[in-house]
Amino acid sequence: MTLLAQLGYAGARVREDVTARLPTAEEGALLAMDRTEPVLRLARLTLDAEDRPIQADMMTMPAHRQRLRYEIRIG
Repeated sequence: MTLLAQLGYAGARVREDVTARLPTAEEGALLAMDRTEPVLRLARLTLDAEDRPIQADMMTMPAHRQRLRYEIRIG
């Protein structure tokens, strides 16, 4: 069980925004990559059943090492 679940919070929906850009000097150093290679920045917001935010995550990753997959149910 996760800490949020132990505290009584249950995620019902996740919203993600993904953007691409060149890394900052600090990101390039931390990720051991050339500053001319793009990074992906993923911002994830987890909401409860009443659409209240319960968790926010920000991830920055080298674009060439990633694969993002989304499955969306329609209808």
